[in-house]
Amino acid sequence: MKYSVNQEKMDQAANYLAQHGIDVWIILTSEGSDPCLPLVTGVRTVGPGAFVLTSSGQRYALCSSIDAQDIEESGLFTEVIKYRENLAQPLQALVAQYAPKKIALNYSQQEHLCDGLTVGRFRWLQETLKDCFSGEWVSSELFLKDLRSIKSPEEIRRIQKAVDITLDIYAEAFSQIRPGLTEKQIGQLFVQAMEKRGVVNGLDKQLSMPMVLKGNIAHRAPSDWATEHGDMLIIDFSVDYEGYVSDIARTAYFLKPGEVEAPAEMKYAFESAYGAISQGFEALKPGKAGYEIDRAARDYLLSRGMPEISHATGHQIGRETHDGGTLLGPLWERYGEAPRGLIAENMVFTLEPTILPSEGPFILVEENVLVTATGAKYLSRRQESLILIQP
Repeated sequence: MKYSVNQEKMDQAANYLAQHGIDVWIILTSEGSDPCLPLVTGVRTVGPGAFVLTSSGQRYALCSSIDAQDIEESGLFTEVIKYRENLAQPLQALVAQYAPKKIALNYSQQEHLCDGLTVGRFRWLQETLKDCFSGEWVSSELFLKDLRSIKSPEEIRRIQKAVDITLDIYAEAFSQIRPGLTEKQIGQLFVQAMEKRGVVNGLDKQLSMPMVLKGNIAHRAPSDWATEHGDMLIIDFSVDYEGYVSDIARTAYFLKPGEVEAPAEMKYAFESAYGAISQGFEALKPGKAGYEIDRAARDYLLSRGMPEISHATGHQIGRETHDGGTLLGPLWERYGEAPRGLIAENMVFTLEPTILPSEGPFILVEENVLVTATGAKYLSRRQESLILIQP
């Protein structure tokens, strides 16, 4: 069913509104401007529009007549209210009908995925509702983080499918990678594999290359740098399947002629990253704070003589490769309150305790895991050892 996830999410939203004592949630949008729309409504407006959800489970879409067809056909809304001249009048009437004491809006100082309302549109809303609403504005961040983070069974199914496709593409690509191929040529193998399977890159929702790095480890596009015997190769790749993504990284080594395994220091670094993922996985349980999981992986790497991780150990995935909410990260100022967030059942995280020393070896292994009632389970098959590419 096309809108099955949106149906689930709007049902969840009504429950959250009731739990928080919020009467109405207003999502203002134009040109699909609010990042919560794909998750919550599944439909958008081109002109100015509003989606209004109530704690009693009623759902309204306010839009121009020309925007109404897809919204009506979705079957998601109690009523689709069409306007000809302006959005203000029907919105005023609807708010007056419910006489709410609290209205939730999409603004947030820290969660970009909860911050879809612009200052200008907020001022317009204040002016529009000044004669029919004298209550309290509250941030939807109170519940929108959980609405996004705690996955429904259908969301988990789609993420698992994205993970499975990603691993299948990895296996196909690694069977074709040989020394001498450039980063771009390796990246093109992934593009061809995605096209064959009818999927796109989860990062930008296009048929684009993954991150392919034989050196200069950074968030950058693949280059014309050719691979050679003795190189490490890092690939970070995501697939979008029906709106939900994977995020999996793998590290490989190009064997030199006569070699049958990677050098000892590379194996040691890989084993350190593998062990750190295991430590994070064992610590990942409902009720714990994100920074506790990060600490378990971070301390393990340090105990092995590895450099400290320069970023978070893991992040949530779902609609996006970085899906907001609780972060498996350290208590650094740049991460705000996200590492203090609590782990909950049915959240989906990456685990990627990266090793980035000044001169290598560099290791990036990234797995996807689902939080269960008592711990966690791997959605991805683990990379158990360095992938060895024959000379």
